[in-house]
Amino acid sequence: MWMYSELYSCPLTVILGTFTYRGYKGWSVLPILNYRVSILRGDDAWRTVTNIREPQWYKRCLDTCRSIVDGITSTGNIVIDLSLNASFYGGIGTYILLETGLRPLSLDIVNTMVFKFYLRPYTSGGSYVEGRLEDWLLLQTGLREGLMKPVLDACESLGSVKDDTCIINSDLGEVAITRGYINEDGWLHIVPDNSPFRHVLTRVNQS
Repeated sequence: MWMYSELYSCPLTVILGTFTYRGYKGWSVLPILNYRVSILRGDDAWRTVTNIREPQWYKRCLDTCRSIVDGITSTGNIVIDLSLNASFYGGIGTYILLETGLRPLSLDIVNTMVFKFYLRPYTSGGSYVEGRLEDWLLLQTGLREGLMKPVLDACESLGSVKDDTCIINSDLGEVAITRGYINEDGWLHIVPDNSPFRHVLTRVNQS
């Protein structure tokens, strides 16, 4: 049996959208608990374990996790840098690009007892929405407080509302935020990760 002494577990990150405020570029980002890449070290060997099937999603998550393993906090690639930040901070966050690099503007824990999230991957290329900062912050507040009305009010500008469900076009596909269940084909159930990055050290008994 192969034993590991160290484990790094990193979440897939979804970029919900972007905004510009007073000349500053920013993004709204959400790490996902149940789609991950784990890098394990043992006996001077490394192994990678994942449940992500989409190649581009896997590459993003793997590149992020490798950067963390190597102690890299900024890569110059905005997608990876957003993933790095979201991996450390968790919850839903807005991040802005400053002279010193990418920095968190606002961070909120998502009330996963109230809200359910789903992701429908694009069948062809897609892009995320350009929204207003105030709408992203209203969305965050609603998700933190477990209140559907602020979420739907923000979603009127950031995406669309149907049957009390907020749908936003993210960089990976359509993200649905609801209090109910979606049983239609093509939708993946995703769970926001409020404490995303895991680093585990183990002690192996050699005797």
